[in-house]
Amino acid sequence: MLDVDGLSHEIAETYNDPFVAFGGVHDITLSWLSPNGNCQDNLEVGDVIEGLPRQSFPITMPNGFTYHAQNEPLLPWFEFQSPSTALNGAYRYPDITTLTALSGPQKAGCAP
Repeated sequence: MLDVDGLSHEIAETYNDPFVAFGGVHDITLSWLSPNGNCQDNLEVGDVIEGLPRQSFPITMPNGFTYHAQNEPLLPWFEFQSPSTALNGAYRYPDITTLTALSGPQKAGCAP
């Protein structure tokens, strides 16, 4: 997208993982595998849906211009909650159809 998709990705990550796993203790999660094959063990929320269909959602402004902000996974997805404790059992906001299931179990550090 040529508008705010990339910016919204980075802002969401800044608020959720401001230290980017600094020192191996900040914002570390269980290893997760995104539907696009990305495996990580940190709270990099934008990375979960990179390359997936409907990774952004349209927001049309009163002047008629439409921005595309990125959908983001919710904490229950990273916590492997089943079912999700989020509203309507969602794992993603705002388009809950973008990510409908948890990551499969992964070895620590995404080791093979």
